[in-house]
Amino acid sequence: MFHRLGVLLAVILAMLSAVPAFAVDGNPEPAVYAMSNDHNGNTVVMYERAANGALTLVGSFATGGIGRTTEPDDALGSQNPLILSPDGEWLFAVNAGSNSITSFKVKKKELKLDGVVPSGGDFPASLTLHGNLLYVLNAGGDANITGFTVDSNGNLTPLAGSTRSLNAGGNNPPFFLDSPAQIGFNPAGDKLVVTVKGAAIQAPKIHVFAIDGNGLPSAQPVTTTARVPFGFVFDAQSNLIVAEPFGAGFPPPGTKGAAGSYQIAADGSLVEISMPVGNGQTATCWIAITPDGRFAYTTNIGTSNISSYSVASDGSLTLLNSVAAASCPRPVDLTITPDGAYMYNV
Repeated sequence: MFHRLGVLLAVILAMLSAVPAFAVDGNPEPAVYAMSNDHNGNTVVMYERAANGALTLVGSFATGGIGRTTEPDDALGSQNPLILSPDGEWLFAVNAGSNSITSFKVKKKELKLDGVVPSGGDFPASLTLHGNLLYVLNAGGDANITGFTVDSNGNLTPLAGSTRSLNAGGNNPPFFLDSPAQIGFNPAGDKLVVTVKGAAIQAPKIHVFAIDGNGLPSAQPVTTTARVPFGFVFDAQSNLIVAEPFGAGFPPPGTKGAAGSYQIAADGSLVEISMPVGNGQTATCWIAITPDGRFAYTTNIGTSNISSYSVASDGSLTLLNSVAAASCPRPVDLTITPDGAYMYNV
């Protein structure tokens, strides 16, 4: 059973195993981080997480950049603008208003600003990390992806030759129904996936870039026409599971939220596993998956609730509960603890 605790914008959970090496290295207790995206000065807010899931405010830490919202006012219109390194040592945040990325050193009850670097484009909105490679999705204007290397001190260095245009033909700030929504490495780190909503002018699509041994993306992605793809996750077999605001029918309005799943072929093409599985709700945008990969949860911002799905071993989806959690005022991002005991959503 999950327990819902409200936090702020763009939330990510950081929970570390309580082993002596972490204590020696100065790693924190389990914590939750949230980002303000404030246009007067972006901040990350840190909370301690108790064994029962309760949150205690630790403090607010300036990113050294500023936030910005899409047009019209829809926050960042993306998933994963705030990410934690797998070892819990580093936290990375986008600053959409100043076109930059901030890196923090994670300490017990503190975030130490390590550096701020240009994002390589307009309106950085989503981040992904694999090994020492960090990629950002710059969602403004034509939009692009740009890579960085991360050294042992958390410093970000632009990866020469890594920028690829998405030819989105948008504005800056972007229109939220059209803008790219998320960037993410597959678990093996040899594919880079980008979703583009494209619900108004651009065609909805999913791009898959191959990543070579130097961390560079293919010159062109393999592109698959999709159904307004937004947030996505990978299951235990590396299948792609996508939240689709209008997957069960387009155009809106209506209760047409859905989730769909795909296998990524070796050449980057997508093989559909589950046709859109509708949930009877509106504006299904963000998605999270349990650590064992067996259950996925979507937020439905239009109907203020959360839906649940089971994920089979072949990646096929079955709707479990159209309304798994109700009375969630306009829920957006969400995350699940590594032990699967708690879910947090905004």
